Amino acid sequence: MSEFLKYGKASVLIDGQFGSTGKGLAAAYQCERSEVDWQRVICTTNAAPNAGHTTVLPNGRKFITFHLPTMAVMRNEPSIFLNAGAIIDLDMLRDELRDMGVDPARVTVHPNAAIITEEDKEYEKNKESGATKIASTQKGVGRAQARKIMREGVTAKDVTSELLAMGVRVGRVELNEAMSMGMAVMVETAQGMGLSLNNGFHPHCTSREVSVSQSFSDAGIHPSYLHQTLMVARTFPIRVGNIVNEDGTVIGYSGGVYPDQKELTWDSFPHIEPERTTVTKRVRRIFTFSPQQYRDATSRLRPDIVHLGFCDYLADEKMLESLILHMRAAHSYYGTSPEILCSFGPCTTDVISVGEAYDRLRGR
Repeated sequence: MSEFLKYGKASVLIDGQFGSTGKGLAAAYQCERSEVDWQRVICTTNAAPNAGHTTVLPNGRKFITFHLPTMAVMRNEPSIFLNAGAIIDLDMLRDELRDMGVDPARVTVHPNAAIITEEDKEYEKNKESGATKIASTQKGVGRAQARKIMREGVTAKDVTSELLAMGVRVGRVELNEAMSMGMAVMVETAQGMGLSLNNGFHPHCTSREVSVSQSFSDAGIHPSYLHQTLMVARTFPIRVGNIVNEDGTVIGYSGGVYPDQKELTWDSFPHIEPERTTVTKRVRRIFTFSPQQYRDATSRLRPDIVHLGFCDYLADEKMLESLILHMRAAHSYYGTSPEILCSFGPCTTDVISVGEAYDRLRGR
């Protein structure tokens, strides 16, 4: 097993499904097992407030990041770079820095990172907006991104004084140069590959691509610096809940799934409390595992490590065996052989090997 973080290289954390797979947990687990000089690590992300990464540590500490990379919250030493792909709500960033106890002096924001305005948020909350019709999180993210593309939006360089007042620097971090000088880079990617702008579910998707190459592009990293890709998936994928009007009419549909998936109800999991999305608090839609989706993710992301979350949702070891067979068939087809980890809960101590997962399910 090689080190996930490597000096002179960049490793990527990415979601292979529709989001909410447990990326915060996967990042925290790798953080705990990484033996590096954290002063030689730069954590970067293209995150936005329409997705939160949740982490639970063995000491009971729980935190959710929206703008900050998980590893950089767990460790006090790494530099933090909110890269050009980031989409930032200034009030949320200010609160997050305070609540996480992160020194703002560690943070650099790219001058071209998009800034969400009140107008962006109000636009998406309008019932007639496209954001409502696709059951968006309505945090103004897509609108801010669209305005940036049209060269009409607000970017970090336009609000430098406000960011400086927080103690945050506005500027570029040349990650290729940093890696050439022996730094290690961790790229934490928001949302999921299945939500990609160009990935088949348009318009029920996010406002950008979710891929390793896009993550590197947003951070300004050359592909030759790639070390390892950590892909996170879950046993029963989810999509954000639909938006329902006061009379119960669906006015916002969050989108379809792969042909080999079936939508379930939360009654199928009597021992599980229905999940609510971190951002919207709407009850999530839940589906059966899609071998087709996993095959697509393996083809596009080529993971070195796979973190399979929500294994506590499985009834027995036969269900796990079926999923693992599908996963390994995809890896075999594409000539990859990743380490596979399983998690049975939200805490880093809930992460175990596939063999241990079989034993745990047999003991139920």
